[in-house]
Amino acid sequence: MAFETSGSVPTPARVTGNRDIITTPNLMKWAAQGKIFEAGQGLQTLGMDSQTEATLTPDDTKASVALQAPSGSDTLIIPIMLRICTEVEGADLTDHQLIFTKKSSDCVVDLALSGRPMISIQNMNKLKSHSPKAFPLYGVATTFLLTVSALVDADNIMYDFSALVDNHVSVPLTGSSQQISWNFLSTGAPHILTQGAAMIFYISNATPADSIFHPYMQWAEVTLDDLI
Repeated sequence: MAFETSGSVPTPARVTGNRDIITTPNLMKWAAQGKIFEAGQGLQTLGMDSQTEATLTPDDTKASVALQAPSGSDTLIIPIMLRICTEVEGADLTDHQLIFTKKSSDCVVDLALSGRPMISIQNMNKLKSHSPKAFPLYGVATTFLLTVSALVDADNIMYDFSALVDNHVSVPLTGSSQQISWNFLSTGAPHILTQGAAMIFYISNATPADSIFHPYMQWAEVTLDDLI
């Protein structure tokens, strides 16, 4: 028995005793191929401050964490998950906003992010050593601001808005967790970032110096053939 690849090449298929084709879940296949990456901070890295915002309305040009697809490549970047672990939530309520943008050239002002690469970036398959093409970024100032070119509402879609309860870390609720996570593959079709499109996370606190967090993310880097 054989099936055709997306390039119309006949390929033998693995089958069960009942001649049913055995398929491998995409994530497992991509992991084996070294196409899944993770990024975040190391054990000894100091946490990141939230935005310097007097109010809890983040400035769209000042982000905290981002994942951006390379602008000069057709590589498809698929965010898998994002987790924000809060070490200190500050003296005031902490707001989180998560958005997905259009590709950079489709934004009213070509989308450009200016930040530093995440402290730790690894291939999820430790047998593979090649580097990712996407840019996992965090801010560059003492308050770890990541600069984003001005965005208008038509440039992006709000994926989530959430708030961490004040004193949640210092006086935690029973059974609560001081982290917030998003599993992008469990809530509909995958988000696909390409040609400079980005996933951008904003965090703000009226007392930003007191708000400290650690980010962690996973994503896949695939081609169109990997999705067919």
